[in-house]
Amino acid sequence: MLDTVKDKSKEYSEKAVKYSSLKLAESSLTLRKAEEVQKNIDLSASKKFKNKETWIEKTFIKQSVIIFGDEKSDFFKEALYILPVLATKWFSSNISVKIAVSDIKDFDYKKNGIEEFPTLAMYENKELKKVIVGKENILKLVKNWNLDINKLIKEV
Repeated sequence: MLDTVKDKSKEYSEKAVKYSSLKLAESSLTLRKAEEVQKNIDLSASKKFKNKETWIEKTFIKQSVIIFGDEKSDFFKEALYILPVLATKWFSSNISVKIAVSDIKDFDYKKNGIEEFPTLAMYENKELKKVIVGKENILKLVKNWNLDINKLIKEV
């Protein structure tokens, strides 16, 4: 009886993870076209702001992060808990975060420093700033409690 409950529980858990990973793959968090990737990279353009009282101009450095992964891999399933944690950290730093599939036509992976999957690419002012390769290195960003994502990326 106990084995039956364990088996059913495991079966339902696996179904839930599979269903959720399919929904993530279909969501707006997942980039599937080169135009979508470029639009996310463009979000990293620095913004200039001029104070109307002091006329002092400030530049706000913007960043965006794209995690490239094979949607048929276990990494996409693990992204179910990776993305919400990373999104929370990046939200506090005003950084856009998305996940992209590994077979986007008309996208030059090599030019963007992506030679294997999964890879995290960080863009600043529309230029590639940092590449983090491998599931373990990406997971280090998730497991660390520090919310300063820029510091965490420098350490990896």
